[in-house]
Amino acid sequence: MRPSRFTPSTMSAEHLEELFVVREPLLDQLMERVQELGSGRSPHHALLVGPRGAGKTHLVALVYHRTRALAAKGAGIRIAWLPEDPWTIVSYRHLVLAVLQDLVDDEDLGALGEEEAVARLRSVLEAGPVLVLMENADQVLEGVGELGQQRLRHLLQTQPGLLVIGSTRRLDHDRVFQDRPLLGYFDVMRLEPFTPEQAVTMLSALAGAQGNEELRKELETPGALVKVRTVAHLAGGQPRLWALLGDALTVEQLDDLVDLLLIRLDNLTPYYQERLAHLSPQHRFIVSELAGADRPLPVKEIARRTQIGQRTVAKAVGDLSGRGWLQPADTVFADLLDRRRTYYELAAPLARLAFQIKESRGEPLRLVVDFLTGWYGLTELRTAGQEGSAAPYCAMPMRVLSGDETAGPVQQLTSLPVRRRPSVALLGQVEDALAAARRGDAEPVMDLPSTVRQALEHRAGPERRLTPVRLDLLTLALREMGVPHEPESGQWVERAERLDAEEASLESRLMLVRWLASARRLDEAEAALATVGVTVPGALDEPGALVARAGLAEAYDAAGRFQQAVRAWEAVAEDCERVLGAEHLCTLTSRSNLAIAYQKAGDTEKAVSLCGAVLEDTVRVLGPDHPATLTVCSNLEFLRRQTAGAGG
Repeated sequence: MRPSRFTPSTMSAEHLEELFVVREPLLDQLMERVQELGSGRSPHHALLVGPRGAGKTHLVALVYHRTRALAAKGAGIRIAWLPEDPWTIVSYRHLVLAVLQDLVDDEDLGALGEEEAVARLRSVLEAGPVLVLMENADQVLEGVGELGQQRLRHLLQTQPGLLVIGSTRRLDHDRVFQDRPLLGYFDVMRLEPFTPEQAVTMLSALAGAQGNEELRKELETPGALVKVRTVAHLAGGQPRLWALLGDALTVEQLDDLVDLLLIRLDNLTPYYQERLAHLSPQHRFIVSELAGADRPLPVKEIARRTQIGQRTVAKAVGDLSGRGWLQPADTVFADLLDRRRTYYELAAPLARLAFQIKESRGEPLRLVVDFLTGWYGLTELRTAGQEGSAAPYCAMPMRVLSGDETAGPVQQLTSLPVRRRPSVALLGQVEDALAAARRGDAEPVMDLPSTVRQALEHRAGPERRLTPVRLDLLTLALREMGVPHEPESGQWVERAERLDAEEASLESRLMLVRWLASARRLDEAEAALATVGVTVPGALDEPGALVARAGLAEAYDAAGRFQQAVRAWEAVAEDCERVLGAEHLCTLTSRSNLAIAYQKAGDTEKAVSLCGAVLEDTVRVLGPDHPATLTVCSNLEFLRRQTAGAGG
C-alpha cells in the first residue's frame, strides 16, 4: 500500500504504525493522558503544534486507533474525532453538536439548542470518559468566538472525564491560545522538524512499506545520509516534504525525476501562494527577502536590505514567527552569538516556491536545480542530461558543479567524493570564521551560506570540535591551491601559523610545515620541522610527519635545490619502508620520487636503476594496471629517454 502524504487518517492502523518513526516518545505521552482519563484527576489537555506536513494528523490518527484498542479491552473510553476541516463549526453550539455526533446514535441532534446540547453532552460524560480529537483547533476556537471559548473553559473545568487533544499549524501570540479564555488549558507539544538522521529512518520505513528492499539497504549506507544532509535545507525537515523528496530515491531515469519534482512542487505552490496572500505587503516583502537569502539574517540586516525601520522589522519578524513563517536559526554556535541579535530563516524552506515559480518565466526552477546539484555528480548529470525534459535542468547544476561555487566545500565537509575544484577563497572565509568562533565570536560563521554552515556543524558536532575541521580545510586548500606562488599562499601560511599558535599540537605544527614548504619558505619549513622531533619523540615517523616531509622534499625539487631534494627523499623513503613496510604505496611512491630526484641531481644511471626496481615491486604488489604502476612505468620511460639523450 502506498502511503497517503496528505490524508493519513484514511490509512489503516497497521499501516500507520508501520510508517510511524521518530515521534514515539510524544505518542507515549499522549497515550498516558488517555489512560489516566476517568481516574478522577483533572486531565491534561494537549495541543500539537507544527506546520503543514509535520505529522500532526498521523499522530492524532494513531491516538485514535490505540484508544479504540484500549476501549475494545474494556477501558470504556469513547472518542469524538472532529472534522479535519472544521468549516461547519461556527459557534459553541456547533462544537458541542460535532462532539455528540460521534457519541450518540439515532438522534436528531440538529434540533437541539445550545443549552440542550450541552446538557446532553454532560449526560453522556456521566456514562464514561470521552476523548475529543480536535484538528485545526485554532480554526475551531476562532469559529466559536471568545464567548464560546469561555463556555468551553467552563465545561473543561467541570468535566474531569473529558480530554481534548488538539492540533494547530501555528501558535500566534495574539490568537486563541494566548491571553484569551483558554490560556493555560493546553500543554503545548511542538513537532520539531526531522534531522537528516531521522529523515533517513523515515525514508527507510517508507521503503519497507513499499517492499523496496534494495532501497532500504541503500539507505543504510553512509552515502545515503550524506545525500540527505546535502538536500536537507530544501525540505526543512517536515515529514511530508521528506516523503515528497523521498520519491526521488525510487526514480531511476533523471527525466522522470525532473518531471516528478516539478509535479510535486507545482502541487505545493498554491498552498504557499494562498498563505502569502493573507500577509500584509510589508510582511510579504520581509518573507521575500529571506526567501532570496542564502543564510539566516538578523533584524538589523533585514532592515538594511528592505529599507524598513529596524523597530518595524523587529515587530514584523515577531509576528511572522508567531504565524509560522519564520524561525530562529538553530545552530551549535548559539552561545557564541550576541544574545541581543537573533538570526531568522524561513520555517518552511519550500515557501520559496511561491516566489520562484513566478520568477522562473520558463527558466529551470531553482529548487529543482538545487536538488539535482546536491543529489547527483557531474558524470550522472552528463549521462542523463543530453536530451529530453531533464536537459535544461542538468545544464545548470553542471555549471554549478564545474564552477567555483559552494557545492565543492559542502560536499568535502560532508564526506562526499570530490566532484569539482572547491573555491579556495570560500575555504579561507570558512577557516577565518572558525578562527573567530575559537575566540568566542560566531557572527562570521552565521555570515556563511547556510549549506556551508550546516556542513560545518555536522562535522564539528554539538561539542564543536573545530580543530579537526580547520585542519581539513587547510589540507583541502593546500591540495586545491595549484601554483604555490599564488597571492593567496601567504594568507594561508598566516592561517596555518594562527592555528599552530592556538593549538600547539603535532598536527598543527606539521600543517604549518606543509604550508611553509608550499609557499617556498624553505628555511622556515626546516626550522618548524626540526621542532617536531624535539618536542615529541618519534613524531617524525608519524604518517602526518612523513607527508609533511615529502612536501618539503617536493618543495626543494621545485626550488631547484636538487641535492637537498635527494637527501630529503632518501630519508623519507627509508623511514616509510621502516615504518609502513616495503610494499606500502607510500613507500613505493617515495622511492619513485627519489629516482626522479637522482635524475635531476645528475645521476641518471642511478635513477634508471632505482626506477626499474620500483616498477618490478609495484607490478608485483599492485598489478600492471594500477594507476601507480602506470605512473612509475611512465617515469622509467622518461628516464631512459634522458639517458639515451645524454649518451648521444
